[in-house]
Amino acid sequence: MIPTYIPILKGKKGEFDALKHTNPSTAERLKPLFEVPAFAGSIAESKRFQDLAQPTVAFLNELAVKMANVWEGRRCFVDARHWAPNATLENGEHVLSYVHSRLASLGVLSNPVVNYDVWDDPEYQEVFKDAGVGNDATLCIRLQSDAMEDLDDPEYFMERLEEIIASTAFEEARICVLIDFGDTAPLSVIDMQAEVEKCLEALSRWRFAYIAIAGSSIPTLINDAVEEINSTGFVTRKEMLTWKALKKAYPSKNLVFSDYAIRNPNAVDDVPAPHANGKIRYTITNQFFVVRGHSMQLHDKGKQYHRLSAVVANSSHFLGRNFSHGDEHIYCCAKGEGGCGNPTTRITIDTTHHLRAVTTEVLEFTVATAKDVEKSR
Repeated sequence: MIPTYIPILKGKKGEFDALKHTNPSTAERLKPLFEVPAFAGSIAESKRFQDLAQPTVAFLNELAVKMANVWEGRRCFVDARHWAPNATLENGEHVLSYVHSRLASLGVLSNPVVNYDVWDDPEYQEVFKDAGVGNDATLCIRLQSDAMEDLDDPEYFMERLEEIIASTAFEEARICVLIDFGDTAPLSVIDMQAEVEKCLEALSRWRFAYIAIAGSSIPTLINDAVEEINSTGFVTRKEMLTWKALKKAYPSKNLVFSDYAIRNPNAVDDVPAPHANGKIRYTITNQFFVVRGHSMQLHDKGKQYHRLSAVVANSSHFLGRNFSHGDEHIYCCAKGEGGCGNPTTRITIDTTHHLRAVTTEVLEFTVATAKDVEKSR
C-alpha cells in the first residue's frame, strides 16, 4: 500500500503523543519514518541509565516500548542516521538489528531504511544483507547530500544503487526511494525540482513502489522565521511546492510527500534553552503561519500561550476546534481554559495539527490533479 504521507519524526515524547492523538482516518494514511535519537548527552547521563550493565539496550528498549504504545499493528520506517553506521550495543549487536527485532516482538511492523550516504561501511551492510528474503516489508533507500552529488555521475550512482538492491535482496516492487533535502534553507523550489527530476531520470531503469520527496523549511531558530518578538509571519513550505510541481508534471508516477513535520532536522535536542520564545507553528496551505511570543523568562512566561493561541484561533487560518487534537487545545487555550503546557506539549500540539493538515492538503491536491489529467484527455 502506498502511503499518503511520510512524516519524518524524532523518536521523542512530543511526536509519540502527537501520533497517540491523531485521529484514525489520518493515521491510516501515514507511514512515519522514526529517527532513533542518539544515546548521548543528557539522555545518556539520566539517572535511570546509571549503573546499568547495558544502558544502550535499556534506552532502546524503552524507546521501542513507547513506539509500540502508539503504533502497534501499523507499518513504519525506522532509521538510525543519528548514530554511527557501525554503532553497536554493549553485547556487540548492531543498534538497528536490535531495534527492528524488539519492535517486531512488540507488534510494530517496522521497515528498514538504508542510508545511501553511509552504505560503504561493512558493518552497516551486514544489517541489511538479504533482509528482503521472506519478508513482506518495504525497503526505503534514503538519498541525501552525497547521493545528490553522485547524480552528476549517473553511471556511478546507478551502480551503487544496484549494489544496495542486490545486497538487501528486496524486489523492486517492495522498494521506495526517499529523496531527502533535509533543511531546505539554502535551496529554492526551482533548485529542488531540478534535483528531483535528475534523480527521477536516473531511477527510471527500476520499477520502484514509489518515490518520496522530503525536506524541511521551518528554521532552527524562531527569529529566522519571525524577526520581531510578539508578532506573526509566514514560512513557505518549499518541500510542498516542490512536490506539487512534480506531482503535476509527472501524474503517472507514484510521488509521495514527506517532511520533518514542525521541526528542523538540524535542531539540537536536549540543550537547555531558558530564554526560548513562546511560539506556535500552525501549518496552512503551502506555508507555516508562525506566531512568535517572547522569552519564557519574561513576565507572563508560559501563560503567553493564551494570547498566542488567541492570535491563531481568531485568524482566518484557523480550521476549527474539531480539526485536530492540537486545534482543540489552541481553541481552549485561547479562552484561557486549561494549562498552556510545556515545550514537549507544544511539539505535540503543533504536530497533531500538522499531520492532519498535510494529509488533507495532499489528498485534495491529488484529487484535483487527477481531475485535471482526466479533463486533458
